[in-house]
Amino acid sequence: MKNAFINTAFIGAVLASHGAEAKNVEEELTRLDRAMQQAVVDRDPVAFGSFLTDDYVLVVSSSKIYGKSEVVADITNPDTLFSKNESSNLHIRVHKDTAMVIADLHQVFVRGGKPFDYWVRFTDTWIKVNGKWLCLSGHATLLKKD
Repeated sequence: MKNAFINTAFIGAVLASHGAEAKNVEEELTRLDRAMQQAVVDRDPVAFGSFLTDDYVLVVSSSKIYGKSEVVADITNPDTLFSKNESSNLHIRVHKDTAMVIADLHQVFVRGGKPFDYWVRFTDTWIKVNGKWLCLSGHATLLKKD
């Protein structure tokens, strides 16, 4: 009976520790997502690129695929100026050293003199590389907001 109590207490402590660890990872990924989105508004290609793996790919609603260099270059495009790039409604799933961040992204920008204000829903896949979370891929779909 004593061993059963000790085993139950041990299992409870492990599960509580795992839950706290998962919450910490979710908080870290939320912070990283917000900083990555802000780097777009700040037009900071170095900061933005530091969140991405070298083989990063982005798939957009039109089915086009962009690599890291194209995505990073786009934020410094002189014809494009973002005033808002904010994510909300984050849903984060963590499995060991892989995580999915699913969220809505509100983007307000001017491109070629034409204003844009729209929402996308994105799924970003993050992996932990040498103790650091990096975004491996993203998929964005135009979202209709009322």
